[in-house]
Amino acid sequence: MSKMDKSEKPENKKSMWDEKLTEWITPKVLAVFLTVCYVLSLIPLLWIAWYNYPSADDYSIGSNCRQVWVNTHNIFVVIWQGIERAAEDWLHWMGYFTSNYLMAVPPNTFGERWYVLTTWVMLGMLTFSVIYLFHAIFVKLFKADRYVSLSVSILVLFVSVQCMCPEGRVEAFYWYSGAANYIFVHSMSLFFYGLLISAVFDNGRKRIWDVVMASFLGFLTGGGNQMTALNVAVVLLVMTGIITWQKKWESCKVLRLPVGIFYLGFLLNIGAPGNWVRAEGTSGMNPIKAVFVSFYECLDKMMNQWTTWSVIVVMIALIPLFWYIAGHTDFRFPYPLAVVAFGFCLASAMVTPPLFAVGNMAAGRLQALSFLMYILVLALCVGYVTGWVRKRQGSDQEAEEMKSGRTKQQDRQKGSFSPQSRLCLLGCAAFLIFGSALTLIPEPRYYTCSSAAVDLLNGSAKEYGEALKKRGELYRSGAKGVIEVEPLPCQPALLYFSDIKEDREDWENRGLCRFYGLDGVVVKKTQ
Repeated sequence: MSKMDKSEKPENKKSMWDEKLTEWITPKVLAVFLTVCYVLSLIPLLWIAWYNYPSADDYSIGSNCRQVWVNTHNIFVVIWQGIERAAEDWLHWMGYFTSNYLMAVPPNTFGERWYVLTTWVMLGMLTFSVIYLFHAIFVKLFKADRYVSLSVSILVLFVSVQCMCPEGRVEAFYWYSGAANYIFVHSMSLFFYGLLISAVFDNGRKRIWDVVMASFLGFLTGGGNQMTALNVAVVLLVMTGIITWQKKWESCKVLRLPVGIFYLGFLLNIGAPGNWVRAEGTSGMNPIKAVFVSFYECLDKMMNQWTTWSVIVVMIALIPLFWYIAGHTDFRFPYPLAVVAFGFCLASAMVTPPLFAVGNMAAGRLQALSFLMYILVLALCVGYVTGWVRKRQGSDQEAEEMKSGRTKQQDRQKGSFSPQSRLCLLGCAAFLIFGSALTLIPEPRYYTCSSAAVDLLNGSAKEYGEALKKRGELYRSGAKGVIEVEPLPCQPALLYFSDIKEDREDWENRGLCRFYGLDGVVVKKTQ
């Protein structure tokens, strides 16, 4: 045996051992495994939602529809009342008519127990919108494997939900008025993007359906919270510029109607008379300062709060998936620095409207929405840069494939990842499990699901829910005069947003009274 044969033999054995260890990791197996893990991680979030009850704006904004429902039990009258309330707010308070309508008809309109649906609806909308958008991007645009697309979606969803900043979790998934205004509308915007892409690549009746639904969702998204509406307006403006520059309007002319209808909703949103009424009572920044400060705020959040070790690990795990996708597309991924810069600008633009309106980003719902957009943009930027690197190394990659006797076509037929990609995925999974075990000991609320588990296991969620259930029974008992209720025994991290006060004239107390038709309500004074 030659010296060369001797030196190559251990390396070949190692390569064969690696392949046997990881050969079971196929796109389909990975997608199924990740989906099961993600669904299991949602169980504590959905379980604790059983003890969730309305508060604050759920009563004050939803009081009109609640009274209509109590008096008529007619769903169509309730819907019309919600439209009237949204129109009134558009004229006298705020321009986001879609959000105004959603907040006017909270689930507790039909009874407190319906409020449990808040978490199910918000998590469902976010989950399916991300999956749909990524399917449109990777499968329809890049012709990628649908299982790889699903795996990317699930990993992005995991960090979006489980690694969300603690300040935003309640208002993102458990407080309806905040979640409907921001998370629900954000999810609609993702469906809207996906439908635009689908409209270009689908044919026949499917394309008609895409255009109709994109037009409908486009108008509603344009009328949603102004953070999301501005973000979509920027994306569509850049998209229009790219299409015009590349002279592809003929193949993309189907987008004209939904894009135009979106901008109609957006203009109605930002031009509403109510915006100026609300602006009189706030002290926001001037537009130019808000833009510059938004870049700083976004960078500060990215570096100091949002990019945790778990987020980094998941982004690393995405690299072999994006590498696989890039290997089966002819797209060259040009101008990566420009794309990353645009991604940063897009994440920063999400921060600009609240700075302009109120001068800060303190509200948890604002932080939650900004975090979701950051994770989405970060994942897409990681994918784009990974694609650019693979295409830059294309010739070397092809040479190695020829040397090993493997081709792209063979990989596609086998539906397999490379041994290196499999090892990277296994390494990330092992590190995530080990790191989580270490982290959860000192920080049991690090993940959203672990935070839910803590309050379920220590009984605080049940105690909180039972206290509010008793209050509801008292509100509906027909008692006259000022009703006194006991203070809440605890404030679970995921469930508690706000509560009525000892002062019967507080806005939350008055809103609750309008909702139930009470003379007055106060919390008993504590000694």
